[in-house]
Amino acid sequence: MTDLFANFGPEARALWGHHDVKLRHRLHERPLFGDEQLGRVLDAIEPHQMAINTMGRGGHDVRTWSYCQRGDLSGKQLIDAVRQGRIWINVTSVHNVVPEFGALLDEMFAEIGAQVPEMKVIRKSMGLLISSPNAQVFYHADVPGQSLWQIRGEKRIYIYPNGEPFLKPKDLENIIRGRTEEEVPYQPWFDAHARIYDLKPGDMLHWPLNGPHRVENADCLNISLTTEHWTPAIRRHFGVQYGNGLLRQHGYTPRSASTDGLAAYAKCGLAVAWRLAGQQKRQSFKRVMRYKLDSREPGFLVPLDRQPEPMLQAAE
Repeated sequence: MTDLFANFGPEARALWGHHDVKLRHRLHERPLFGDEQLGRVLDAIEPHQMAINTMGRGGHDVRTWSYCQRGDLSGKQLIDAVRQGRIWINVTSVHNVVPEFGALLDEMFAEIGAQVPEMKVIRKSMGLLISSPNAQVFYHADVPGQSLWQIRGEKRIYIYPNGEPFLKPKDLENIIRGRTEEEVPYQPWFDAHARIYDLKPGDMLHWPLNGPHRVENADCLNISLTTEHWTPAIRRHFGVQYGNGLLRQHGYTPRSASTDGLAAYAKCGLAVAWRLAGQQKRQSFKRVMRYKLDSREPGFLVPLDRQPEPMLQAAE
């Protein structure tokens, strides 16, 4: 038994990186995640490190997923807004701002590395998620290796296969190249093929690379951590997919996504050259702010243009 995990045994070691792994952890017992402590964290975060979103209440309508400005809310007021509204906050790279989270990230990967020594992590990061009762995150896929650590509240996560038809090569390439954010086309019948997990405080879930997923909160405030990691194999996979996307953009249909051989290295080199030339920034997805948080407004949301629109009606 380790300090962090309660059940990281031989089965989890064998499945790690190849299949879903659900474990028990002890992070929720630590004094980092109370409202006062988290309020101070939010007060220390710069705007570019915090994505604030709202979303619709019913169905899977990605058009209701909208970015919000923080306004002049303090950290404590922001948590109150999350508790009473329909908001999802993702504090990215919190480990770089709050030393306690940086130490925690090192501890987490030290224990994972001790259990899975063949996973050679070359880069890692941590995000802090603070989200409203009944909030949801729509169907999407992430680029690096992912784990979700539940601290407070409860949520349900649907994990889907990371191949066609659930994740098409072109869609993954666009995510990796930053041409779209993380969204992936979704069909309701996908759910029949999902692996569904209910997470409570002390649960942690890790799933295979690029596995599409979506999240539904229970009727309670949710506090979670996400961890991302890169290995040489994941970095090479990124480069190949990026190169394939460039080939597809210029009229060539890639015949392989293999990360081995000269073609893979050529695609990685193409990706590096494209990014060094500044093309990544010119073609990447740009966030558009639709709302501003305001403690005087119902649901804490006010549209920036003050015009009624279907998106606002869906988000309220």
